[in-house]
Amino acid sequence: MSVGMSLALRAKQPKQKRCDRCDLYYPESLDKCDHCAELNNSQLAQLKAQHQETMEENTTFGKYLLFGAAIIGLLLLLSFL
Repeated sequence: MSVGMSLALRAKQPKQKRCDRCDLYYPESLDKCDHCAELNNSQLAQLKAQHQETMEENTTFGKYLLFGAAIIGLLLLLSFL
């Protein structure tokens, strides 16, 4: 993908801002955060914990993918020898 096309796709996406309460992003067109506006403090803590757990799972999955890519790269390198 070219840089120009990447910029064009980014320009089409709605502008977002970060919520001060939950630290998640939501569209600027909304008055309130659609993630946490209707939550009380205990529900907000649960949302944050769930989001943190999801981020940790994604990090672990990314490490597995990186390890798999390294193995495939090593196998490809060895196949040319």
